[in-house]
Amino acid sequence: MTRALNEKAYSKYFKAFGDPNRLRILFHLASGEMMVNEIVKAVGLSQPVVSRHLAILREANAVISRRDGQRIYYRLNKAAVGSCCDGFQSCLAIQVVPSTKPKKK
Repeated sequence: MTRALNEKAYSKYFKAFGDPNRLRILFHLASGEMMVNEIVKAVGLSQPVVSRHLAILREANAVISRRDGQRIYYRLNKAAVGSCCDGFQSCLAIQVVPSTKPKKK
């Protein structure tokens, strides 16, 4: 079986997942759709900082946005995030070998 690694896609995901503030945003969006001002309150960051984090998450396809008039709503892209996590785990799947080092007494 040949494993494929989509380096660009995984690189974007891990950049997006590599910041504690973005992880907090994803955590809140996992509960449902939120507007930027709701995310700002939930994570305690300024609106410009949250907007920048959301842009990185959108670029990685980890979140989806929709506009309703002047309001923009964000939600976790569960299908894309799940697919990325499953695919990355599959391409790195290795057999776990027990340690042969003697245990310290």
